[in-house]
Formats: sequence, C-alpha cells, structure tokens
Amino acid sequence: MNFLVTLLILIIILSLIVFIHEFGHFISAKKRGIYVHEFAIGMGPKIFSFKRKNDETIYSLRIFPLGGFNAIAMSEGDFKIDKNRTLEHKKYWEKILVLSMGIIFNLILTIVLLFINGLIYGSPNNTPIIGEVITGSASDTAGLNKGDKILKIGDKKVETWDDVLLEINYIEKDEKTYTFVVERDEKIYSFNVTPLIEVNEKGEESKIFGFSTSTSKDTGLLAAVKYSITGFKEMFVSLFKILGNLFTGKIGLNNLSGPVGVYNVIDQVKASGLETIIYLTAYISVNVGIINLLPFPAFDGGRILIYTIEKIKGKKLNPKFETILNNIGMVLLILLFVYVTFNDILKLF
Repeated sequence: MNFLVTLLILIIILSLIVFIHEFGHFISAKKRGIYVHEFAIGMGPKIFSFKRKNDETIYSLRIFPLGGFNAIAMSEGDFKIDKNRTLEHKKYWEKILVLSMGIIFNLILTIVLLFINGLIYGSPNNTPIIGEVITGSASDTAGLNKGDKILKIGDKKVETWDDVLLEINYIEKDEKTYTFVVERDEKIYSFNVTPLIEVNEKGEESKIFGFSTSTSKDTGLLAAVKYSITGFKEMFVSLFKILGNLFTGKIGLNNLSGPVGVYNVIDQVKASGLETIIYLTAYISVNVGIINLLPFPAFDGGRILIYTIEKIKGKKLNPKFETILNNIGMVLLILLFVYVTFNDILKLF
C-alpha cells in the first residue's frame, strides 16, 4: 500500500509538471497559427484520445506517465500541411517564443506553488540561521550556538540553507572538518566542526553536525508573495551552482537522480505532509525548466540554439547535419537516463 501511495504521488507530480510544460508549447503554437497534430500526456500506447469540435488537434493520454509531447508541425514535410502553418516558416522571435514557453510555464508553476505554500503554511526564512544545537554534538563541542548566522563554510560565502547543504554534502563532501564562519551579536567568529559520520544499512554515509535550521515563518499575503519570488530566486541560483559544479567535476554524475530517485525522495518525505510535497513539486518544476534551457540537441535550448545560429548565418543548417546532431543528442540523453536510473536503483539496495 505504501508503494502505491508513493507511486501515485510521483505520477501526479510528474504529470502536472509535464502537462504545464507541454501546455506552454501548445498554447503558444496555437496562438501563432502553427499546426499541432497531437497533445499527449504520457508516453507509449494510447489509453484514450479525443478531439474537440472545430479543433484539429488530437488530445491523448498514454500508458506511461513519465513524459508527454506536442506533435507540432516543424516543417512542411510534417503532416502534409501548408508551410505557413509550420514552426520552421515562422519569424525567428515566434520560433523562440514557442520553444521557450514550456520553460516559462515551468518557472511560473514553481512561483505559484511556492506562493500557495507560503499562503497556507507560512513563508519560511531560508537565511542560514542555526535553530537548535544538540548538547554534546559536533557543533556544540566546536562552539556553535543557537541564533548564529552562517556566513561562510571555508572560503565559500553562503546566503541560504541551500548553499549550506550544497557545500557540506556535495562540494566539500570528502572534508573531515568544516570551518564555519558565523555572525553572533554583530561579531564574526570562526569554528571548526568535525561531523559524526554515520553509515546506514545500505553502506551510505551521512554527516551529523548536530544543529537544525531556524523554523521561523512569516504569514500573510504579502509574505507569501515575497516568498514566492525569493524562494524561486534561491532555487534558480542554487540550480545553476549545481550545474556549474557538475560541468567542473566538483559534483559527480552519481549525485543526479531520475524518476526512481524522485520516487525514493517522495517515499522519505511524504510523511512530512502536503507542504513538503508542494515544495518538492516546485523544485522539480524549476529543474525541468532550466534543464530544458540548456543548449543540448534533445532539449528546447538545443533547438533555440539551432534557430539562433541560422538567424546569424542567414540560412538554414544542413538538414542531414541537424538530424545527426539531434540523434547524437538523443542517444547521449538515453545513456544518461539509463545510468542515472541504474544508479538510483543501486541506492535503493
């Protein structure tokens, strides 16, 4: 039963995020007069489909709820329609608008979900201020106190709890001792903390510092609006830091997660309630948006890059070259997906 509940939550989260992303592409393409043959949620065989009156598009639900697509007419060879109804024959800015609207809708979804959380449950303060320090813990022994504001870890400036978690769990994951620079009573102090290392039954190590985050929250409409903007900004900046560290090798590919990893996270946090599930959905949504912005052939950003190059050159790229590029990108993406999924499964055992 627990498995089914977690699976249902995963399906709802992914379906919502994919629907919003694809709906962004869909509504933008329709507004530009581009032919859309099918709007699908899920992949694989159709469960059911329908057409609306005076609407050429097929709306379908498919059996695997881990994706979705818009069958948009890219060129006049698609669906044998008039070339003026294809994406390829639209103005440059119209192409970019259609391709980027899925990303924009994901970012809007993130802001809306954070606003809902802030309005219902209160707006948490993400400033890295220490809540409680457990007596006898590594942090207590080192000298950290409740109310200390963390400014730096080592020589890295931190502004949010996301920054703190990134530094201690990923960037400096092999460090045995961490230097916390904190502000206390308008003075600056430095403490060396050596966390306790615990190993679970799966052989995974976790660091126990012995302090908690501050649980202070602001309430009200204005606080929720502010939180939706600042929370989005913090997620946005944190994600780009993670991507930057992935490209520089400071964070390994084994730290990435796919649907199996997301399932595991949901299984761990669902007991915390709807607030945590909404926050997780917002976090995944901003991830999907930003990842699709990358100039990689299989993503929206890759197509945007191709159209931008064509705009600069003043002519279309060789179709064969473009096909080869897209195929290589798709193969690499599939290989990455297989690797990440396999790694997620290993973590379960």
